[in-house]
Amino acid sequence: MISRSGMFRVTEGLAVDMSDRVFHLPSFRDVLEGEIFLQNLPSIVAARALDPQKGERILDMCAAPGGKTTAIAILMKDEGEIVAVDRSHNKVQGIHKLAAEMGLSCITPYKLDALKAVCVRNESEDLSDPSCAKDNHGGHIQDSNFMKSEVEKIESITFERLNAENDFKKAVSNEKANESSYISKADIRKEMRRKRNGPGRNQCLGGKVEKSKGFAPSSFDRVLLDAPCSALGLRPRLFIGEETIESLRKHAIYQRRMFDQAVQLVRPGGVIVYSTCTINPGENEALVRYALDTYKFLSLAPQHPRIGGPGLVGRFEFPDGYTEEWLRPGEEELVQRFDPSSPLDTIGFFIAKFVVGSNETDLQNLSS
Repeated sequence: MISRSGMFRVTEGLAVDMSDRVFHLPSFRDVLEGEIFLQNLPSIVAARALDPQKGERILDMCAAPGGKTTAIAILMKDEGEIVAVDRSHNKVQGIHKLAAEMGLSCITPYKLDALKAVCVRNESEDLSDPSCAKDNHGGHIQDSNFMKSEVEKIESITFERLNAENDFKKAVSNEKANESSYISKADIRKEMRRKRNGPGRNQCLGGKVEKSKGFAPSSFDRVLLDAPCSALGLRPRLFIGEETIESLRKHAIYQRRMFDQAVQLVRPGGVIVYSTCTINPGENEALVRYALDTYKFLSLAPQHPRIGGPGLVGRFEFPDGYTEEWLRPGEEELVQRFDPSSPLDTIGFFIAKFVVGSNETDLQNLSS
C-alpha cells in the first residue's frame, strides 16, 4: 500500500493482483488517440449539467487531468472560450497535451491556484492587465461602483468565515493540548511514504506553461468547480483508513474557500456547477447548505440529465458538539448523489448546480 510514484522506486511491498475481471472491455490506452476518451459516467453528467453554450466564456477551476474540460469543449462545438486552471505545472501541461490530442482549440490552460482565482489588484496597477481588466474577447468587465461594492461584501463574508474557521482550529488545538499526545498509525504511514517516495510527479518535468494572476469578478458565464476532496467515492480506495474526522473537516473548509472564489467570478445570470468524487456529506450537502445560506442570490437549479439519486436531508451532530447542516426538504431532488453501492454501479460522486441571481435586488441581498 504505497503511492503510485513509490511503486517504481522500491524493491518490496504489497501488490494487488486483479485476476478476476468483471468486464471484458479491452484497454483503450494509446488506442484511437484523439478519437476516444474514457470517462466515468458521473463526470460525463457533470459536464452536461453545466449546459455550456456556443460562444460562452467558461472557467474550469480545478481542470486536471482535463476530462471534463474537453467534454465541455466538445459540447460547445469548440466555439467560445474555456479557461482551464490548475496549480500544478505538470498537470497544466497534461491539459495542453489532451486538448491537442482531441483537436480542441477553445481551451486555454493556466497555472493558477483556485484559491487565488479572483484577481486582486491595487489601484496603482495597470488596468490594461488582460487577466484582470478585460476578458479574452476584448470586452471590458463591469467596473461600476455597484459591482465593486458587491465584491467588497463577498470578500467581507469570506474574511469573517476564515476568522470563524481559525477560531475553530484554535479551539481544537487547545483541546488537543490538554490531552495526551497521540500519533495514529495512519499518520506514521503517511510520513514514511512521504520520506521514501520523495516529491514524485509534482516536480517540474520541463516545458513552459502560462501563469495567470487571476480573473476579474463577473467575467465568466459558467464555472465548473470539481473540487479536490477526500475521494471516498473512488474504487478501489486502499487508503480509506487514513481519513479522520478532522481531515474531512479540513477538506470542507478548503472547498468553501474555493466556492467563495467561484461566486465572485460568475456574472449575474450565470451558472456554477460544484462536484466531488466523495460520498462524505460534509463535502457535499454541507457545502450546498453553506452556499445557499451565505449567498442569498444563489439558488439550486434542476440538472439534465438526471441519473444520480437524491441528496441527504437533515443534519448531523458530532461527538464534540460540531453540527453539520445538510439539505432541507425539497432540495434533495435538485442535486445528484451517486452511490457506489447502488445498482447503477458508478464511483461515488456528487453534483450541485447553482444559478446566480440576475438582478440588483438579488445581489444586494448579500449584505443581509
